[in-house]
Amino acid sequence: MPAAPQLAVLPFPLALLLGACGPTSSESATATESATASSGQATETSTTAGTEAGTESETGATGDPLACWTDLEIGEAATFYQGFKDGSEGITFGADGLLYATTDGIVWRLTPDGVAAQFAAVPDALGLAPWANGDLVVASFGVYNQPDGAIYTVDAAGTPTFLVDGIDSPNFVTIAADGSALVSDDFDTRVFRVTPGGELSVALENVPSPNGMAYSPDGASLFVASTFTDDGQLTRYDVDADGMPIEASAREILHLGIGSTPDGIAVDEDNRVYVAANLLNQIWRVDGNAETLTEGELVTDAVKNPASLAFGRGPDYDPCSIYVTELDGDRIVRVAVGSRGAPLYP
Repeated sequence: MPAAPQLAVLPFPLALLLGACGPTSSESATATESATASSGQATETSTTAGTEAGTESETGATGDPLACWTDLEIGEAATFYQGFKDGSEGITFGADGLLYATTDGIVWRLTPDGVAAQFAAVPDALGLAPWANGDLVVASFGVYNQPDGAIYTVDAAGTPTFLVDGIDSPNFVTIAADGSALVSDDFDTRVFRVTPGGELSVALENVPSPNGMAYSPDGASLFVASTFTDDGQLTRYDVDADGMPIEASAREILHLGIGSTPDGIAVDEDNRVYVAANLLNQIWRVDGNAETLTEGELVTDAVKNPASLAFGRGPDYDPCSIYVTELDGDRIVRVAVGSRGAPLYP
């Protein structure tokens, strides 16, 4: 396996280089149920490999695990959707079983056949995740280096509602065992906790440039990727009964190096952690059970500035592929990895 690379340090924050963290496009002004020609967004683009193998999946009605699709080789990438104008950032599966992604102020809903429709308008939308009630919680980044970030909820009708502010630049969102949301800010050293009622508190301190977060399959650990650091590290934390990370338990298990800018992460059922190395145009994998720094395994380099990762859910998406947003591209990419994802949230 190739060792994690070392690159020269880059002088500007990733968000400024790629124009992803302070969107100013007019797309953020309104959202319709489907994209219009004037917005410059494609509303219907068929997947190149997304559903042709869908019938090979088990329905899951018997409780058996869904079968891995076989149309791609392990590590092979295929375009699931193409047509975004300004790149994409957050990605998750909703309570309705469909895929959701964010672009420049828009939350998109994508069907299994690769058709995208505007679902909600959330200013400067980045990370997102589903609450237990099915609503989406969405991080609104705001303007870079300004204390104007916010958290919104979006209901099943696509109606956004302001929930709370107080996080300068909220980025990634995941859901904890107690039902609250953990929200990272990669220009801060804290991870925040937001309850469905809008209460804001600090869940974790002294974590450098926190970004992507995901829990282990048993819910006992939280993995956090650090973006703007010399080491480009992935850190594992033990968590308490509520799913809150314990600072004293921090253990770095992967270094991707200077300039790698680790971004979103995902975890498979074998507790292997997948890390989007944004400026390397790569996705790496590491054993989440490692007790010391471990050499990662390159999964693919057939992606362009990968941002966030989500394993397929339900019978109409490949459970053994990660679906990947591209910060500086126009696609969502599906990458076959040969393993099913861990539960999205504890």
